[in-house]
Amino acid sequence: MKSGFLFIVVSSFFFFFELNADEFLSSYEEIKAAYGESPFEFDHGSVPRVFSTTIPQEIKNFEGIERRRFFIRLLVPVVLLENEKISAEHDFVMSHASKKEWNEEDCKIIYEIAQKYNIVDENQDVSALSEEEKEKIRYFLDHKIRPVPPAIAVGQAALESGWGTSRFVFEGNNLFGHVSPDPSKGIKPKNWSGNQRHIRIFDSILESIEAYMLNLNRNRAYNKFRWYRRTHPNDLSKMAKGFDKYAIIKEAYIGRLQSVMFKFGVHRINDAKLEPAKNEVMPVSMQPVN
Repeated sequence: MKSGFLFIVVSSFFFFFELNADEFLSSYEEIKAAYGESPFEFDHGSVPRVFSTTIPQEIKNFEGIERRRFFIRLLVPVVLLENEKISAEHDFVMSHASKKEWNEEDCKIIYEIAQKYNIVDENQDVSALSEEEKEKIRYFLDHKIRPVPPAIAVGQAALESGWGTSRFVFEGNNLFGHVSPDPSKGIKPKNWSGNQRHIRIFDSILESIEAYMLNLNRNRAYNKFRWYRRTHPNDLSKMAKGFDKYAIIKEAYIGRLQSVMFKFGVHRINDAKLEPAKNEVMPVSMQPVN
């Protein structure tokens, strides 16, 4: 398995940023103060815009249902925040790609985002495409740049991190076992040797979730997941079948993911929504210049 905390979308020529700062927490004391004396219950309605940047070590002090509730309460807002960014990116690029004729700015934006999602080749000239080729790009931009269902994301994070208790979570904010692009950097697993790649270190769990969602949305190994997400958007069990290539245990992984979602009630969070932001998030490129 295999980037920002700010609303960075793709390249240097535009990015998303938040006009109204949400609340970001980095310690258990902050989390407890923000959530109240009983922070372990998850409200299945509107989710406050309060986001944890780390999983606190104190999660290991809880067991069973309390640990699971605490983990879910920490992860859901962050997952929804990343999905919010993905939806904004989708709408932004489609506002350009849906045009009949693409001007120079359209081509730059479409190329950068399409290349990010492995839709076009590096350095491909999108201004010289036929209408049929443009339509293919439109289809895959719409198909790939979609939110990951919260129950899927939280379910996989629970599986990969032991409900937030993995060493890699505390040392590297790494929820999904992403490896470092540089084999000499990162966290070395105790059972690894030689030149095997180390586990990647993220600045926050937000970055870990961002990398995870980008991987699901562009890696060819998850073509099946993306197809089920499109054709069966309300069927979590069906979407789970798209992860037969996610882990070395293959088909067995599907069963484990389905079990986590339905045995422990994770599926109930799938319709959760963040409270509306007080101020809208908009691309810098769309803002008026004084």
